[in-house]
Amino acid sequence: MSRPRESARMRRARRRRRILIIKMILILIVIILAVTGLILFLNRPRVAEEVEREAGSALPTVSDFLVKDNANAKIVSGLDDSVDMSVPGEYPVVIEISGKEYNSVLRVVDTTKPQVTTKNVTIFTTGTVEPEDLIESIEDVTATTVAFVGSPDLSQAGSYEVTIAVTDAGGNTTEATAQVEVVADTEKPVIEGVEDITIPAGTSVSYKRNVTVTDNLDEDVELTVVTDGVDLNTVGDYPITYIATDSAGNVTEVSAVLHVEQASVENATEDLVNAKADEILAQITTEDMDQKEVAEAIFWWVHENIGYKDGTPKTNWVQGAYRGLFERQGDCYVYFATSKCLLTQAGIKNMDIAKIPSRTNHYWNLIDLGEGWYHFDATRRKDGTYFFYTSDEELMEYSRNHNGSHNYDPSQYPEIQ
Repeated sequence: MSRPRESARMRRARRRRRILIIKMILILIVIILAVTGLILFLNRPRVAEEVEREAGSALPTVSDFLVKDNANAKIVSGLDDSVDMSVPGEYPVVIEISGKEYNSVLRVVDTTKPQVTTKNVTIFTTGTVEPEDLIESIEDVTATTVAFVGSPDLSQAGSYEVTIAVTDAGGNTTEATAQVEVVADTEKPVIEGVEDITIPAGTSVSYKRNVTVTDNLDEDVELTVVTDGVDLNTVGDYPITYIATDSAGNVTEVSAVLHVEQASVENATEDLVNAKADEILAQITTEDMDQKEVAEAIFWWVHENIGYKDGTPKTNWVQGAYRGLFERQGDCYVYFATSKCLLTQAGIKNMDIAKIPSRTNHYWNLIDLGEGWYHFDATRRKDGTYFFYTSDEELMEYSRNHNGSHNYDPSQYPEIQ
């Protein structure tokens, strides 16, 4: 059977239904799009995820982080003194809008190369040059490092062009060239203060005392003293040579003569008497002695080993000590000077003291063993009295009873116990 033919009325009805369905779909799509747009509008970003600024620029403000200006926006943290705009990096920023906090980032970048001005330098073959020495100026808002490009060999005389790389904190590098002139050092060191030396036989000698060496470049030039054949114990004249060599190999030589003479009171030196004092201290003291015991050993050695002889000169304590240590005789000045030498070499604090000048003079010592100053007078006295570690009261009582034997001016000395 054939299908019944559709009437025109039915076709029109079906078409109306299709149009209605299409309209409803379109309306639904419009509603969906409107709702989606509203959602997107309501949830649109109010703060930029990040803000980028060139190093060295001004610190941004809150408005720089807003997608749209908002009078209620304020910085919670991040845009303060903790941000160094000269240091590339990322700095967290927190912004509050209408009670809600938003996170963002300030990115400080450096995209500008340093501006570099170099300078030419002259050095000696013995010298060195650092890349910084060739820089006149660097203009960059960030910290920079300087290095040679390659490893220039500047050990030989000549003219060299070197390349220096200047790199900033952003990794931007500028290369610049400079000229280095290398010249040879041909100037010899200068030795000053060399003189002939005279010493008593049996003593030591300080060859370099008062001798100096200077150089146009080197601050510390080694000084060598050639003393081949010198015999300090045998009288004679010995040649000595001073040699100074700088780092460039320039050599200076200066000659002198060491005169070794027979030891006598006239040529006595501190080195001579100190060496003799050390020899005697080694005989009369031991390591387990305390300072008072050492001082007492010195007192009795001087008291017992020096014979009294009046009239010796009283102007040179070294000669006085020589007379006591070598000749073993003299007056109060010799006892005082010998004691001074031995006490000093033993490390005992001591001081010279003298009677107020009158018809007679007298000299003795003061010692301080950590308990204050006391009198120390090793001179032999006819009545057998001796004064070791004697208080001021005791010595002054004796002095009053013996024609002012130790009458001194207290204002010239520290307080004596």
